[in-house]
Amino acid sequence: MTSNQTSSNNRLGLLSSFLSDISDFVNEGFKKMVKHNSPVNAALSYNYDHAFIESDGISVLNYPKMVYSIGDVEPPESPKIECLDGLMELSWFDMPQSKFCQYADRASVLIYDPVEHQCVAFQNMCSRSDLSVLLDVSTLIGTLVHCYVCFASADGKKQGNSLYLGLVQV
Repeated sequence: MTSNQTSSNNRLGLLSSFLSDISDFVNEGFKKMVKHNSPVNAALSYNYDHAFIESDGISVLNYPKMVYSIGDVEPPESPKIECLDGLMELSWFDMPQSKFCQYADRASVLIYDPVEHQCVAFQNMCSRSDLSVLLDVSTLIGTLVHCYVCFASADGKKQGNSLYLGLVQV
């Protein structure tokens, strides 16, 4: 096996592992992209070209570039995330309603611990009109986590693009 093949296999393994860890979100977020394969395979193909950073000849995941959901539903406007004593608050600004931005849209939050490969999922936590959500992340106190959010229509038929919120200390 050539070094390029080994590098490609290592990258594929890293990305597959991450997407498997968050498969509940990926299955929902990429279900419309599936033609002849699984949502996880569709997400793998979509993310592969921009999912990595090279550091001293080693590939690592580029978490800010990762996408677990694709669609037309608008992301939150100016999201802000704060964490204190095991509680995480995510807030966003109000937006006018439109075809792809409804007050009834449902927010889902993904919190990922890359060291333990642990995903904490908060699916359909609140409506867009709530303008914020408070999440219990006390099991992750002291951990640096990657945070993402996306909105879906109230009936779950339409998805939005996932949005990376940042690396947060719980």
